[in-house]
Amino acid sequence: MHTTRFEAGHHDHEGFWGPTTSSIDWCERNYAVNGYIAEFWNTISNSAFIIVGLMGIFQAYRHRYETRFVLIGLGIMVVGVGSSAFHGTLLYEYQMADELPMIWSIMVWNYAMFLMESTTTTKKHTLTVVLCVSYAVIYSVLHVYFAFTITFQLNFALMIVISGFILHKNCIEHTGRSFIPLVVVRKRLPSDHYNPIEILNLYSLCWHYVVVLLLALACWLLDQFGCEVLHNLPFGIPNPQLHAWWHVLCGYNCHLGLQLSIGLREKVINETRLPQTIWYGEVWPVTNRKDEKVG
Repeated sequence: MHTTRFEAGHHDHEGFWGPTTSSIDWCERNYAVNGYIAEFWNTISNSAFIIVGLMGIFQAYRHRYETRFVLIGLGIMVVGVGSSAFHGTLLYEYQMADELPMIWSIMVWNYAMFLMESTTTTKKHTLTVVLCVSYAVIYSVLHVYFAFTITFQLNFALMIVISGFILHKNCIEHTGRSFIPLVVVRKRLPSDHYNPIEILNLYSLCWHYVVVLLLALACWLLDQFGCEVLHNLPFGIPNPQLHAWWHVLCGYNCHLGLQLSIGLREKVINETRLPQTIWYGEVWPVTNRKDEKVG
């Protein structure tokens, strides 16, 4: 199997897991920090996903939220575990343990966002589940067989774009605002729900989610296309390991997305009892029902 590399030449050390069998080898040099972990920083940075996923599952169980939120948290955690295994070994089988959960997790997220308004099981609900599961199954089989690299990245990017459109629709529907700069939305919410602090908090979660995602994508792109430069920075500055920062920012982004989806869903289910969001240290939001204690 051909392995795509982002740094010309080989500057890697021999390590515990042997030769690379994955279809992609990231910018971080292999076994440079630890002889048992192929990409040290790319591996430990996945703790962000694991922590956020576990916290999401606990939050969903504690407050008896719908199963969709448990599945979102579980998906985030599984992605973190699989990605740790992949970056720690650079073996093909663990690459699949990273990439396949990414597809399944974003399908769960898109399902939850697309059916944000649904309060009963309808044909639309059933059809959405069937389509999401069918797509994930078919793509998973093809991906395991063909070991896509560019196709996988383009497919995942498409899923992110689709989720962005759905999120934008939900943001306008429930906050009366667009998170896209210079886009003026004329939707007016009911007078009793127009511009209360809870609505502003939901909108804040929307644009925080988008901004952090864009920062994460910038790190991911720079790590690939600027790898040679990152390894040869002036004044002996070490490689900032932007793929590891992609993991950290995406983990934070997943937390923002989970809190946002909880807030939007609670607004749908309990229209007269809007959710509340508390920002701990101005950076860590937690969304809950207004009559429940947060924390």
